[in-house]
Amino acid sequence: MIGDRDLLAFRQGYYDLFVSLLWREPAGELLAGLAGGIEERIQGARQLHPALGRGWESIARFLKGVDRDALAEAVAHEYTHLFLGPQVPEVHLYESYYLTGRLWDRPLAVLRTFLQEIGIEKGEGYSEPEDFLAFELEVARRLIAGQHSAGAPDDEMRWLNLQATFLKRHLLVWGPAAARDLASVQGAVFYGGVAGLLEGFLELEKDLFKGWGSEPLRSLEEVRERYARAPEWKGPLFDPAGQPAPEPGGH
Repeated sequence: MIGDRDLLAFRQGYYDLFVSLLWREPAGELLAGLAGGIEERIQGARQLHPALGRGWESIARFLKGVDRDALAEAVAHEYTHLFLGPQVPEVHLYESYYLTGRLWDRPLAVLRTFLQEIGIEKGEGYSEPEDFLAFELEVARRLIAGQHSAGAPDDEMRWLNLQATFLKRHLLVWGPAAARDLASVQGAVFYGGVAGLLEGFLELEKDLFKGWGSEPLRSLEEVRERYARAPEWKGPLFDPAGQPAPEPGGH
């Protein structure tokens, strides 16, 4: 992975896409652009991972079935239904929810501590907590950008090790399950395809990073069990400057 510019561009391109589609309702220009060369993209994706191919196939069917002038409105409506809701969202795409069954819980504090250590901030104007799926994808994108700008192999290795730590402690633990859940939600037509892309891509990321870093990738069930054994979380939840408790198990 050191010095492999093609692999770096591939990974960066997918993270760019996921952030653009999940951060907020995507722009019409982006959605219309997905149709260009999509058949070739499907063929290439199938060779990498079946879920990746199925995701592009699903997106292609959606794009063919919606008039271009109505495309942005249709996706925005689906986005609102799935992630915002008139009352509650259809899915809760937050690490805390997947690990503890609650929002704004200990996993968010653990993530905030890690982000503070590596110098990544959420930024003003973003209302979601840092453990929202779109922001965790953004963190991965920023870490890849650091790798891209690295001036020497040792520096690039440092960025890759940071990616391995973040992915194994956070995104790869719960992201695949979140993708599968999103794909199964009734009404997830366009975003069912996006979920397929995400599931397949994260499987590729898992394979790439299994030998990187100093710690193993734990299963979702194992991490849930560790949090269940931890004392009840008392905060701070809303104060990024606070000192959250350490991750269960001392890691």
